[in-house]
Amino acid sequence: MTYQVLARKHRPQNFKQVVGQEHVVQALVNGLDNNRLHHAFLFTGTRGVGKTTLARVLAKSLNCLEGVSSEPCGKCAHCLEIQQGDFIDLIEVDAASRTGVDDTRSLLDNVSYAPNKGQFKIYLIDEVHMFSKSSFNALLKTLEEPPEHVKFLLATTEPEKLPITVLSRCLQFNLKRLTEKQISDYLADILQREALEFEDKALKLVARMADGSMRDALSLLDQSLAFGGNKLNYDEVRTMLGTVEQSHVVELLQMIMHDNKSAVVEKLDWFHAMSTDYSQLLDELSRLLHEISLTQSLNKVTGGGAFEVAVLKKLADQLNPEQLQLYYQFVVVGLQQMRSVPDKKISFEMTIIRMLDFDLTSDDGHSTSDKNQNTDNAKSTAQTQHAVSDSFDTSAENNRNKPNQIESEPNPTSAVVNLSALTNDNWPQIFKDLPVKGMVRELARNLMVLENKNNTIIFAIDAAVESFKKPKLLDKLNHALAIEQQSYRVEYCVRDEVDSVAKKQAQKDKQTKQRRQQHKDPVVEALKQRFDATIINQKTGH
Repeated sequence: MTYQVLARKHRPQNFKQVVGQEHVVQALVNGLDNNRLHHAFLFTGTRGVGKTTLARVLAKSLNCLEGVSSEPCGKCAHCLEIQQGDFIDLIEVDAASRTGVDDTRSLLDNVSYAPNKGQFKIYLIDEVHMFSKSSFNALLKTLEEPPEHVKFLLATTEPEKLPITVLSRCLQFNLKRLTEKQISDYLADILQREALEFEDKALKLVARMADGSMRDALSLLDQSLAFGGNKLNYDEVRTMLGTVEQSHVVELLQMIMHDNKSAVVEKLDWFHAMSTDYSQLLDELSRLLHEISLTQSLNKVTGGGAFEVAVLKKLADQLNPEQLQLYYQFVVVGLQQMRSVPDKKISFEMTIIRMLDFDLTSDDGHSTSDKNQNTDNAKSTAQTQHAVSDSFDTSAENNRNKPNQIESEPNPTSAVVNLSALTNDNWPQIFKDLPVKGMVRELARNLMVLENKNNTIIFAIDAAVESFKKPKLLDKLNHALAIEQQSYRVEYCVRDEVDSVAKKQAQKDKQTKQRRQQHKDPVVEALKQRFDATIINQKTGH
């Protein structure tokens, strides 16, 4: 007996067997049960979600010998003929191969004739968006006022290409992409009915690779069973699909987080030796970062994509939220660039290099703590050149001289802070002179000196910036204060009310704004605008 593929063998034969399209099924069932039947139905959605299947089930419901109902018997001659594709009153048309207006007219010539066997003559037009403009015009009048015995069932993956005049004449149903769980549960049910062995991880991988399409999932399942000898094994499915074990993606991210460049080089060589699909690898990395972000920000641990929950929680604790978002942006950009470069390996490696070279938790907010001095000089040069180019229109010769001038400038050195005299009153002035930048400086702006005695300083951190309380940032601030050189200890705690530099500045800005608003007298403002006048302060005379 000829083998029948799973996608055809297990095609739903009634509305109860349809997976994941409850909103469409409910509307069709209610319409059939209440005899509220439209003459034209349009099913839209991505490939393999059940557009044609629903159309055929609807045709079966309309022409079942037991009468029109939402539960066709599936046993009568009409139901069996529709199931086998032999029913004479179900005219299936592939619009991609019949785009001409003459084809459409010949198709519609028989519309006025009564059905041969069934109660309704049904035209099922697949990929209807492929019709030409003339074909749509030929269809319009019939589509709007067809005979009582005719139903049109249209299906398309691109409804935006249909004329609005066609859309307005149809009852439109938009089918959703199926979730990974819906697909994997359905595949598990099929394999149990087929009495075949399978692993849950393998099913989840097939469901994920199907990308919301049940037909794609069934085709991949067929391929996997052929590859594995009627067994669904995770390692064999992964090998067949060319995907990388998730543990390797986790290892790569951990190497990047710890700036272990030698290990990263070895891992890149391993990926190359394994002939890895770099697009798929970056996609796996984006999924991992997404799962970590969900765990970290929303406390939602899903373990999607076969990543272990314990691993996700550990990475969420270790990775700075801002750095996590930066990593994700690099991966997204890398995926976009892969579509336009001939060598995907180069694009992948450049993405990893960006993730290594940019670190938001460092002093300057851009490069990692162990960047050499040449990198700092190059960054400083680029910033200075950009500022000068915005202010002056200089010559090319002057621009060439700028790097030398900048490189000769001394780098900032740690200011000598007398920790024994440190109080919250003089902290704003000490903060002003600290040689720190980026997130470390923002951390210092939100600190308050709670106590300074017995060679121990206790800082309070504003609860609004609690995320800055990271060991790497605290170590850099301690280094700038020369804590160890003066044999001091420092402790940090989180408080809701902190009299910090940031809060003092915010209060000062608020008072200034209020004073400005108070002085905005309409008459004074009009005089200032008309005579270009200025306000003189009586106390200062300015």
